[in-house]
Amino acid sequence: MVPAFWAFTQIKVLVWMLTLVRMTGLLAAMPGFGQTRVPLLIRVALVVLFAMVLAPVVPPPQVLPDGIYQLAGILVTELAAGVLMGLCVALIIDVVAFAGQLMDTQMGYAFVSFLDPVSAHPASVSGALLTQLTMIFILVSGLHHQMILALVESYRILPIGQGLPLKPLALVLQVGLIMVRGFQLAFPVMFTLFLIDVVEGISGKFMPQLQLIQLSFPIKIAVGLTVLGVMLREFSAWIRPLLEDAPRVALRFLA
Repeated sequence: MVPAFWAFTQIKVLVWMLTLVRMTGLLAAMPGFGQTRVPLLIRVALVVLFAMVLAPVVPPPQVLPDGIYQLAGILVTELAAGVLMGLCVALIIDVVAFAGQLMDTQMGYAFVSFLDPVSAHPASVSGALLTQLTMIFILVSGLHHQMILALVESYRILPIGQGLPLKPLALVLQVGLIMVRGFQLAFPVMFTLFLIDVVEGISGKFMPQLQLIQLSFPIKIAVGLTVLGVMLREFSAWIRPLLEDAPRVALRFLA
């Protein structure tokens, strides 16, 4: 009775530890939860709590590791699977910040940067604004709950102990698609300011006495902020498909 009970306990402890590792990778890569602005003790408590809740529904590995090297390989695979799932959400934040950087470059805000509270890195004005709105939409839409459900589903697609499939072309394609969406987000502001540059160039050709350098900055800032304000009315409709598709994309990488 005692050896059988000890084997049962070993399996449960192993499953909990491996679930803890995959959950650690997910929360570490997801924006907002794994950032340095969240205290370390709170992050550790969240990971441990989620692992305790998910471990009873996670199937144990079919083949138990028989050595330290095999166990280390499984731990690395579980951590990589969690990080890959979290990156599917982090890419959305990065592409929104990238679009904001493109807007600020055209509006003249590229010289101004401050610390982004989400990523803890220097960010542009428009990029920080769009990033904060994206984080609000993530929490309001319940994407963090959907990613936890996707993590539970990932154990059916990628059981514990199975090697992580390598799909570099699929990852590059997904990054390319998200970058295209970023250009789409920044295109109205960039195109409008490009037209202003054309008009200013023509005006400077026919009226050399105009001080284009002094006029261009306030005009670009005013027009750029106006177009950005109009775009924010449709920002939720633009970001919603990306947020809803993130769990499916994460599971597709693990399949």
